[in-house]
Amino acid sequence: MVIEKARELGIALSESMEFQRLNEARTAVDADGALSDMIDSFTNKRQEVMDALTDEDADPALLSAASREMERIQAILLENKLFQEMLDAQNDFQSLMSNVNKVIATCIGMENAGNEGGCGGSCSSCHGCKH
Repeated sequence: MVIEKARELGIALSESMEFQRLNEARTAVDADGALSDMIDSFTNKRQEVMDALTDEDADPALLSAASREMERIQAILLENKLFQEMLDAQNDFQSLMSNVNKVIATCIGMENAGNEGGCGGSCSSCHGCKH
């Protein structure tokens, strides 16, 4: 029964406006080759910076240059409307998931009862968690 309810929740999430918007934004970003290349460049540059930060022998000048380049690419990405829409859509979906997780945690007694969207403690008007 629990797995079936999880399956139902997964389907409901996949049908949510937030998830649909996120998928549309990702598709638009993927369709823009130049934007996808820039995201790849940013990811690679970020990895280069992270690797240099953990390497005791890394050249500070190279680390600084890589960091500046990463920041430059990031600034360009943040000015791109498609990229910004994808970030906004990701934030909205993450917010939905956070709220779902809070409700679940509250219903199983893992969070305080006073959280928004959670159990108020009185089962008389509740139709959900069977607390």
